[in-house]
Amino acid sequence: MKVKTLLIEGLFMLGSNAAKAEDVFEIVSFKFKENVSMEDQKKALEKLNTCVKKYEGFKSREYYFSKESNSWIDSVVWTSSEDAKKAAEQIMKDPETGKIFSLMDDKSMVFSHYERVGGTRK
Repeated sequence: MKVKTLLIEGLFMLGSNAAKAEDVFEIVSFKFKENVSMEDQKKALEKLNTCVKKYEGFKSREYYFSKESNSWIDSVVWTSSEDAKKAAEQIMKDPETGKIFSLMDDKSMVFSHYERVGGTRK
């Protein structure tokens, strides 16, 4: 749990350079199903880039892999909480993203929206 917390804190710091104080961070932690190769996992995540770009309020997306836990962290920056929530509802209805999400282990998925409340920079 400590490693995941540190990774999420690091994501906020990385994203904070381009993000504004009012931006909303969508952080999703997940694993793919065991039968999905690493190559197919990467291809699926690349396809999601195209999907999320079409939603109102999208600013940026980055994803990270942990060899230690065999899990992914997906970080999306939205201009507002409203845009983030609206996009989350719409993306779940999209047939293309449905194909991608079917490759993921839904029991491993943790999905949350965060608003910046503080921090520091060098």
